[in-house]
Amino acid sequence: MCCPGCRAVASLIAESGLARFYEQRTAYSERPPELPATALDSWRIYDDPELAATFSETGEDGLLRARLLLGGMTCAACTWLVESTLRRLPGLEAANVNLAQARLDVTLDPAHLSLAEVFARVSAMGYRAAPFRSDAQQQALSREHRTDLRRLAVAGVGMMQVGMFAIALHAGEVQGIASEYRGLLRWVSLLVAGFVVLFSARPFFTSAWRHLRQGALVMDLPVALAIELAFVASVYATLTASGEVYFDSVVMFTFFLLLARFAEKRLRHRDAFLWNDAEAALPAAVRVRSGDAVTQVPRQRLAAGDRVLVPAGDTVAIDGEIVAGISAVREDTFNGEPLPRTVTVGDTVFAGTVNIEEGLEVLASGSYRDSRLAALQRSIEAAATEKPRIAQLADRIAAWFIGAVLLATAATALVWWTLAPEKAFWIALSVLVISCPCALALATPAALANGAAALRRAGVIVRGENALEAVARATDLVFDKTGTLTAGRLAIDEVQVLGELPAQEVLALGAALQAWSTHPLADAFAGVDAAGGVSAVRYHVGAGLAGDWRGRRWHLGSLAHCRSLWPAMPAPPVDGRYWIALCSDSNAAALIALEDPLRPAVAGVLADARSRGLRLSLLTGDASGHGARLGAELAFDDVRTGLTPTEKSVAVSARQRAGAVVIMVGDGLNDAPVLKVADASLAVAGATDLARTQADFVVADGDLDRVSLLLAHAAKCRRIIRQNLAWALGYNALGIPLAALGYVPPWAAAIGMSLSSLLVVGNSLRLARCGRP
Repeated sequence: MCCPGCRAVASLIAESGLARFYEQRTAYSERPPELPATALDSWRIYDDPELAATFSETGEDGLLRARLLLGGMTCAACTWLVESTLRRLPGLEAANVNLAQARLDVTLDPAHLSLAEVFARVSAMGYRAAPFRSDAQQQALSREHRTDLRRLAVAGVGMMQVGMFAIALHAGEVQGIASEYRGLLRWVSLLVAGFVVLFSARPFFTSAWRHLRQGALVMDLPVALAIELAFVASVYATLTASGEVYFDSVVMFTFFLLLARFAEKRLRHRDAFLWNDAEAALPAAVRVRSGDAVTQVPRQRLAAGDRVLVPAGDTVAIDGEIVAGISAVREDTFNGEPLPRTVTVGDTVFAGTVNIEEGLEVLASGSYRDSRLAALQRSIEAAATEKPRIAQLADRIAAWFIGAVLLATAATALVWWTLAPEKAFWIALSVLVISCPCALALATPAALANGAAALRRAGVIVRGENALEAVARATDLVFDKTGTLTAGRLAIDEVQVLGELPAQEVLALGAALQAWSTHPLADAFAGVDAAGGVSAVRYHVGAGLAGDWRGRRWHLGSLAHCRSLWPAMPAPPVDGRYWIALCSDSNAAALIALEDPLRPAVAGVLADARSRGLRLSLLTGDASGHGARLGAELAFDDVRTGLTPTEKSVAVSARQRAGAVVIMVGDGLNDAPVLKVADASLAVAGATDLARTQADFVVADGDLDRVSLLLAHAAKCRRIIRQNLAWALGYNALGIPLAALGYVPPWAAAIGMSLSSLLVVGNSLRLARCGRP
């Protein structure tokens, strides 16, 4: 071994039974440090809870999910080695490597395995491990962008230079040119084109070879073959001073293909840059008020209840409610609107927005991980790791298409070899170039990326692009009631006095009792001044609250509970409202009607869904008459009340088995099971719930108008995808026969193939914006 580090790494691989790594790798790994950091002490810093929280999170199941950035990754064999080695560690539940992002996602049981041990094991394998943060990802994306730009620039300059030489050569063929000058121009073109092939076209060869070794056919294979064959044939013609050279076609083909891919990749990464820039703008330290004292603390330590001071001109560091100050905030990070929003006491502001007028004092609603900005970042990461079904179908079509292209190219060469041997090679090359399925491969991801990005900017958090395609195919739109169609916040609508207490005292006593409750009913009394002197309050599950006041025991809760204490209590009217009762041990005091009002946009959303031919259903757990009355008023096609979350899931599954494609709209938390079952799901969730809901789409501000926006944009996205696929397949169906008949030279095939890819990307850009319905 060359050093102790290599010896330690080789021993680790061999002892773990993973020696196949040496058969699979396509490049030598980086040399590890002289003294590999296998000692846990050097990695213990990552077990610090505050630091670990910046790149990991603990789920409800108690498992820790962490993201690591890996250095020294070279190919798919590295992915296999890291995953296989880590999965042998006791306490590790999952290990997945994203080679494109050089990212490692691990899920571990902190009771049996620490983050320090994971870092140490990765380092012992010879890879550089560091916490994966968005700023590190942004740096990696920036480096990749600069490399792509250099390759594109070299190909562009080379295309111009070789093009000038090609003009001289073509003119010489017509007007005559001395053999020494023709040879000179060919040799200079060879040098320039050779550098373009070795530097700019290198990714095509690398990708094609890597996948070919795994037995996979990808679109880079015909690209690499076309470049290689044209270049080798031109080199042969130059060396033998015979035939034609096509160096101009080689560099032109390389340039236009790189241009199309650069545009598509930039488009795909644009949102990642946007949200990374937004988080990078957050202040590292903030000022927090505690009583009369103001201290400066790291942003990562902010938690719910902290009072954060936001000076004018600063970026808001946390989601929260304004408790002092009047100002305006610029929210273009989220909605793209350049005009600021005026805010005052009681309004909510979000991390990543900019306070532009006066200083504000904000009561934090949670940590940064609970913020809307963090939820948006996670949604983009989730979408990047999930490939939609329609994209998987396109990949399968592309794989078969590439095989057919290679066979068609060979058949074309064979036929022309029997007819005109001198034309066989170049006509076959034209077929190979013009049939490259780049446009087909870009058709779906370019459209889905733009569609999802536009929805995010319009306030709809997109967690999975797969669901965007499902929305476009939907046949059924299913709603929950409470918190979805309704505001989810009960308000006092009426008080029926039954005893000696006046209505004002009934409400005051009710507010005093509900102050001890966390039940949603307590919110209805939030604006009522509570009575004093209430003591010995107890909460009875499923019944209500009881407390002592003015020498008597008072009960506030369900009608059934109060009737068990005072059977003579009259029944309230059956009108769909929520009724609760107040009574003492000796008499009935009052009946209180609570109403959960509809969201303002409900009628418009349902009308829009009907106009699209969707079947509307209401599935609610509310067993009272309110759900049935609401379903009748809004003319739902199907209304089912009193359902448990499991029964809702069964109902949706039954429709799916019957062939329906179901969109479920719920509140994100109580409806979690049915949201997961549905083909596509949308959660109307509060900002503090964003970290916990797992719906495909999330509307954080409760605006149901976004349902219509989602339906419209998904339909448009599907149309764009169909247009892209039709163009890509139609172009190949027309171009391949023309090339096979000898009507399309290689340079024209290169331009046509590249322009088809650019057209697909340009068409997808129509999805970059979506307006309000």
